[in-house]
Amino acid sequence: MPYKCCVTNCVGNYGKGPKVHVFSFPLNENCRKRWLNAIPRSDLVVTKNTRVCNLHFAEDSIIWESTFHDEKTGLIKQMKPR
Repeated sequence: MPYKCCVTNCVGNYGKGPKVHVFSFPLNENCRKRWLNAIPRSDLVVTKNTRVCNLHFAEDSIIWESTFHDEKTGLIKQMKPR
C-alpha cells in the first residue's frame, strides 16, 4: 500500500488520484518547520509515516536518485539526474 500525501485536498496516491513519489519529513528541525509552515493544516501531527508528495515541490527542488544492480559487475550503482 503506497503512502498518501498529507497536504489538504491533495489526492496523490488516493484511489483514482495520480500515482506520485512521496517524501518523509526531514529530521532537520529548521527544514521540518519550513515544511510545516508551507502546509495549510493546523491539525497535522507528523509521524514517521507522514508524507508529502512531489506535486508540492518545484521541479528543481528535487534531486531524483535511482539505484540499480549491474549484473555484469555485481555492483549497485546510484544515478542522479541533473
